[in-house]
Amino acid sequence: MKRLTAFFLIFAFCTAFAQRIYVSPPERQGQSPISSAMLSARAGDTVILADGRYFEDVAVSNGVTLRSQNVFGAHIVGNGREAAVRLGNNSRISGLIVSGGRNGIIVSVPGTVIDNCFIHSNSGSGILAINHLPLIQNSIIANNLNSGIQGTSIGGIGGEMRNLTIANNRRNGIEIDGLLERITIRDAIFYRNSNRAIQLRDRELLNLVNLIIFPEQREIVNQDPTLIGRPRFTGNFWQLRDGSIGKNRGEDGKDIGFVK
Repeated sequence: MKRLTAFFLIFAFCTAFAQRIYVSPPERQGQSPISSAMLSARAGDTVILADGRYFEDVAVSNGVTLRSQNVFGAHIVGNGREAAVRLGNNSRISGLIVSGGRNGIIVSVPGTVIDNCFIHSNSGSGILAINHLPLIQNSIIANNLNSGIQGTSIGGIGGEMRNLTIANNRRNGIEIDGLLERITIRDAIFYRNSNRAIQLRDRELLNLVNLIIFPEQREIVNQDPTLIGRPRFTGNFWQLRDGSIGKNRGEDGKDIGFVK
């Protein structure tokens, strides 16, 4: 009982002293304001980025949230040699555009979340997960030169992906190998990925809910015939047009795919 009480006291202390760190885009080339902010950030802190471009590779510290002040307002541009963003244990990235990396985002630790992000035009995969799958929700992953989401050596922990638009990636939409538990993919659009929408050795581990796959993938059976066909976007895959398949058809009454 004493040990449990001490835990809650420590948790309350850390929560009470969590801080918000505000960061502005660099004034000149070569500055790394996000990386500088991470040096002082501690678990529970939130680093908030003002709108603009940040030309640096970023390592998000353990337990820290990195988010844009406005959704898609802040844009992290990698140098093409490393991942543009690397997530630490129990960290979160939200509201950002991520491009220009060797991979867009790398995850190799548990407890991570990718939320409301636009991950595009990376020379490898949009998201590369090693050993652990993050929770990925309400994001666009498009125009990457490998797969949209690539998972390798994933262990015995499942994952969930929801409200995603995964489009025009040069390899697969989602590609995962390794022994793992059940993966749920719900309310997602796979649009014109060059190879397959979903590449997974053991498809019995897939729990698929409300998917639009265009072109269709024979071995992925869509149970709802009204979701078969080509989705129509307003531009940049940001939003479905009125009258498109998938409009207002998600589990919560919102659109399938990314919801702006």
